[in-house]
Amino acid sequence: MSTMTTGRLLAVAMTAAALAASTPTAEATGQYQAISLDAASGDSSVTGHAQLDVTREHGGFRVRGTVTADSGCVELKLIESHWGLYVGGDTVARVCGHDHHVSVSAFTRHSDVVLTADIGPGYDSRIVKLTGTGG
Repeated sequence: MSTMTTGRLLAVAMTAAALAASTPTAEATGQYQAISLDAASGDSSVTGHAQLDVTREHGGFRVRGTVTADSGCVELKLIESHWGLYVGGDTVARVCGHDHHVSVSAFTRHSDVVLTADIGPGYDSRIVKLTGTGG
């Protein structure tokens, strides 16, 4: 290789490294949405928690975090909410047991997220609108 080619490759590599080092991450710029959800049955036989970070990705959202069942079973769902109501949605994780956790990473084009106490209707966390940005 000639000295000129080596010099150009070195310059390109240094420029790429400098750009990569200066590119802000989602966490560094606050460009993520932190969500904390709690769900429980009326008698507390089912309780659970979700701690999530949401970022914008490819025209949708990337949802990452942990879902914990303290007792019974809980489900993390990505949904479309209308006037505080929803039907169906996509289940990201169903966690059962005592103090059992799972990590989640899911892509969605849905607009909202909810954690449900899997014991019947009416035992959901609050429904949160996905924005992918900090507040």
